[in-house]
Amino acid sequence: MSKESPGYTREKQLKLANKLICNFIAEKFLSPPKDETGKVISQNEYALVLGISSSVLTKMKKDEGYDIPFSTIYLICQKENILVSDLLTILEKNHPVLKTM
Repeated sequence: MSKESPGYTREKQLKLANKLICNFIAEKFLSPPKDETGKVISQNEYALVLGISSSVLTKMKKDEGYDIPFSTIYLICQKENILVSDLLTILEKNHPVLKTM
C-alpha cells in the first residue's frame, strides 16, 4: 500500500475546495447570470460588469472547477451583494468536508 505525500494530499484538497467553490458560484450566480434588476444577461455582459474575462466564467462552470483567484470570488460577491464570509459559511454548511481541510 503506497502512502500519499502530504503535498499531494494538500494539492487534492485544494483542487476539491476550488471545485466546490466554482460549482457553487456557477450554480447560484451563473446559471443564468443576471443583472442587478434580476434580468437575465449574457455571460459576456456579466463578465464585463465584474471586469474579468468571460473565459474565466467558462472555466468556473466546468465540473472540475478552476483554480479561482480570491479576487474573482471577491468581485462576484460584491456584484451579488453577499459577504465573502457568508459565501464561505454557506459552502461549509453544504460541504462539511471543507471544515476539515
